[in-house]
Amino acid sequence: MNAVAAAPLAVPVRKSGRRWKIVVYSAIALVLLVAVAVVGVAWYFSSQALQVSPDHPTYKLRVLAIGPHTVEVARTADTVRPGTYSLQWLPSGRITLGSVVSANQNDVVRRYTGNARGLRAGSLVHFDFWMYHSPADLHLSYRSVKVPDPLGLMPAWFVPGHGSTWVLIVHGRGASLTEGMRPLLTLASLGFPVLDLSYRNDLGAPASPDHEYHLGASEWQDVQAAARYAQAHGARHFVLYGFSMGGSLVESFLHHSQLAGRVRAVVLDAPALNWSAVFDFRANQLSVPGPITGLAEQIVAWRLGVANLDQVNQVNPGADFKVRTLLFQGTADTSVPPSANMALARARPDLVTYVQVPGAEHTRSWNSNPSAYTAKLRAFLSVLH
Repeated sequence: MNAVAAAPLAVPVRKSGRRWKIVVYSAIALVLLVAVAVVGVAWYFSSQALQVSPDHPTYKLRVLAIGPHTVEVARTADTVRPGTYSLQWLPSGRITLGSVVSANQNDVVRRYTGNARGLRAGSLVHFDFWMYHSPADLHLSYRSVKVPDPLGLMPAWFVPGHGSTWVLIVHGRGASLTEGMRPLLTLASLGFPVLDLSYRNDLGAPASPDHEYHLGASEWQDVQAAARYAQAHGARHFVLYGFSMGGSLVESFLHHSQLAGRVRAVVLDAPALNWSAVFDFRANQLSVPGPITGLAEQIVAWRLGVANLDQVNQVNPGADFKVRTLLFQGTADTSVPPSANMALARARPDLVTYVQVPGAEHTRSWNSNPSAYTAKLRAFLSVLH
């Protein structure tokens, strides 16, 4: 009887054990899936930071109407923004946009100067804040040159000047030599020889072995190659001029290059100097959860071959600045947190002249107010003569 009575009790125990194992295994699988998903999202986010993605002109903006002095286009965050910009159309048309005449929810009317021949209602145009295609658009003579570099020959534009202090212009992530055209006329009028340089992974330049950006950690060597080229052609001192990620290359050069002592001044336009702050800023805009952001930043560091991003952050506020610096920063920057560069300026007011530009987007301080930008730049550099 005891054996018969005990038999029914053994069955539920075995079923309960199987159910418990299923629950445990399911939980483990779920945790693994979540972990894989988190790592995947973090890896994707890190790839967005390191991926080489050249910025090409996009002829998608449609002209709605064109008059003798005004042009009407669809309203976007860019087309309604005050300042000086240009509209470009194929094959080689360009006009300069000025003040906003009127704007509603759908379209914007702006004044323009220049030759609008070939532009008509229905034309597709590119809204450009870099303004110019080459120094020739500024009526400056220049030469296309090749800078010897450890990876090969780097294309550059050289604008002759007088004196032995050269300005080296370093563009930002995904940009090109044309980004440095806006202040070029001012630099040339001050007499500086100017070398507008490219670096690894640019269009037409040699690629890095992994075909990825290193946020300045290796690209500074290309700035050094440009400085050596300048030395070989008469330069004794330098002014370094960096836009966005180009600012990171400039500061990395100052930290690592044997030629850093020859730099007399630095100009930075919306520089990306604190990559941790940049990633946090962008992640917050995209509503990326904090743990994923932190993991993505660590993955970026690993992919760069460093322990953490502190090793590629170019500025330890206050401690690392040794060169007179003019820093332009727009308050409406959606790529680099203005607070990070403002903190730097507050830490070293003895060396950093901070120019806050209300309403300016990323690297568009010149566009927001060309005359004010030019006046600050001219005053800062004039003392070098």
